[in-house]
Amino acid sequence: MQELLYARGLPRTAPTKLVRHRDTSGTMDIHDLYRNHRPAFLDYQRQQGNRVFDKCDFVVACLGEPGSRARFVGVFRVQGIERETEEHVYYNLVEVPGFADLKERVIFDWGKAAISWHQWLRPEAGKTVLEIQPKPFSQPFTDYLDFTLSYAELAQLVTSQSPRDEWYRMLSATAGVYLILDQSSGRQYIGSASGTEGIWGRWREYVTTGGHGGNVELEKLLAADAQHGRHFQFTVLMTLPKTMTRPEVIKREYLFMKKLGSRAHGLN
Repeated sequence: MQELLYARGLPRTAPTKLVRHRDTSGTMDIHDLYRNHRPAFLDYQRQQGNRVFDKCDFVVACLGEPGSRARFVGVFRVQGIERETEEHVYYNLVEVPGFADLKERVIFDWGKAAISWHQWLRPEAGKTVLEIQPKPFSQPFTDYLDFTLSYAELAQLVTSQSPRDEWYRMLSATAGVYLILDQSSGRQYIGSASGTEGIWGRWREYVTTGGHGGNVELEKLLAADAQHGRHFQFTVLMTLPKTMTRPEVIKREYLFMKKLGSRAHGLN
């Protein structure tokens, strides 16, 4: 981990602390705070109960994950103390550019002292990188009927989202009817999703199967051209309660097939 940071400009000899943020009280979700309330996360980081950052020039910020895993989320320069009260010290922490390609993607082993939330970064005590994940999907979720996703975007979404993230939460929270458009021909496939993970669970199958999701006509297209999935565009036509029975969901699916003619002229 150290070499990744040094290669991007972190001074090797500068006093630097690693911090691993995690909530041990059960009163907040530190990952949600970071992803969805970034100013509040930065305030949380700069507010300390004692002078923990007094003797360091940089702070390498991480989020605590299960076991001794730590997810890197940025490097901050310590530019002194802004103010101090009887209970807290408020540091001026300024994010250092140059680490954007690593943020949220690099997971490393914090080490045996997982109970300690901060430690010095030492060049000789290497932190083992466990995983470098794909770049996170950056398009914000706004509404079920407000987006289209290319197959490449869907694949990126599926491989980068966790159960804490907005796209996963929203798409797994609802059943529904969806449309896949083959942009190379204009032909359409109408499908439906139900089950425990709703639309998310069904769409994930398209990624894990290389684009066809078990649909016969899509399988034929991909058999003729393994890269044909690049033409697929995914969108939601209707959301439905997850309490709805499978036959009821399929009934809505068939209605859209009839309306859009996807059996006679499409991929159904």
